[in-house]
Amino acid sequence: MTIAECFLIMCLAIAPNQQCSNGIIGRVLRIISSTPLRLLSFCALIHSLILGSLYIHSATTGADINKYAFAYGLSYGILALLAFGYLLTWLPKKYSLPPIHYGRYGTIYLFMMVGLGVLEAGILVSNKLVFAGMFFLIPGWLMTFQCLWNIHTWISSGAQQISRVLMLLMSLNFITLGLSVLGHYVSASKLSTLATSSSTVLIWPLFIATTLALLLNAPAKGRVISP
Repeated sequence: MTIAECFLIMCLAIAPNQQCSNGIIGRVLRIISSTPLRLLSFCALIHSLILGSLYIHSATTGADINKYAFAYGLSYGILALLAFGYLLTWLPKKYSLPPIHYGRYGTIYLFMMVGLGVLEAGILVSNKLVFAGMFFLIPGWLMTFQCLWNIHTWISSGAQQISRVLMLLMSLNFITLGLSVLGHYVSASKLSTLATSSSTVLIWPLFIATTLALLLNAPAKGRVISP
């Protein structure tokens, strides 16, 4: 992980603090970290650029790098960050629930940022680092699952029928992550490829469709629940 990335992690971790600088950088950081969607999308953008740069480097120089790690980073990192950010921002708004606390989505950001950073380092350096990076993604997924489950328990019974499907797909996606980690650990490339392909081609499209259905079925006026 680069020094600049470490700096961004620390800055964004304290960005909502009212005592921080009112300079241009401080204001930009507060804007980026103001919602889960902005913060996690920022993380996805940074790592999309890094993965893209690594791919271009491999294509132009012929360097032998871990191609499986690109699929891991896309399915369990980039797509996950965008989906998590969208859900954690819009589900509470649509169902009149308290917004997700910064401490929660900030911690998710930290685990995902570090995990992807280590995974990217492993693409160039060592397969062991790829495994470590994937392992660091697991706490971010678990924390997101907990946040979504908390939302699920508060929404109406009608909406819960859809959110149950969403939670099931989230669980299946997490299982494929675990299988990919296991496959990489025991050098079973077929297992990792099958799990990651299932996540990218089958589960994520269904997950996105279920998310849209849940948001479209939100009531015009929901319950107002105090934090």
